[in-house]
Amino acid sequence: DMREIGCPGETVQSILGQLKDACYALPITQLSIATDHLHAHRGEVGVVTIDLGFNNIRPCLKPTLTNESCVSQGVAAVQKDLPTIMSRLQRAAGPLVHFVGLEYSDPFLAYYLDGSSGRVIAQQGLVAMNEMNSVLGSVFRVSAVSVADVPAAFLSDSVRPVTMANVGTVPENVARACAGSWMCTPPPFGPDDHPNNVGYLIIARAVVALLPRTW
Repeated sequence: DMREIGCPGETVQSILGQLKDACYALPITQLSIATDHLHAHRGEVGVVTIDLGFNNIRPCLKPTLTNESCVSQGVAAVQKDLPTIMSRLQRAAGPLVHFVGLEYSDPFLAYYLDGSSGRVIAQQGLVAMNEMNSVLGSVFRVSAVSVADVPAAFLSDSVRPVTMANVGTVPENVARACAGSWMCTPPPFGPDDHPNNVGYLIIARAVVALLPRTW
């Protein structure tokens, strides 16, 4: 069955009920709903993707400033509490459920287009995203979970010069960030750091590449 339980701005801590979120009243959390669902379908084949951590540092990444102290605190919070989430989900899941943890592309590379100061902010943001991805990869591997290398799929480390329509020559990672998100889209749809259809397709392919050929 299909049910949307996502909540805007959800962090690792709000999923655990340590902080209030915008959607649920304790003791109900997105995690409690997810684990109840997994318990109820333990005999079924399934896929669980873990897409957590971005909102822990998202408020730290601004077009005029990257708050490095904020980033450090957010990354540390994910490192501390994400293993608890993984443990609860894995205990609830049946033997035919395959887990995939997602690392993140960097939509904020789009700040590169904002002139010389934007290039500095874009580089600072990439450092922050790499710090988060390093922690996410470590937690997932300790949990014996496959890791979707979304940054590589978005060519996040590639600074090869490419031509971007109506802009000119930019690093390839900047062009890919614009192509895969709403960051370079004018209002009313952008700028927005969420993936667009192209971006979600890239992410989906990174997940599918890790799924078993047979179940």
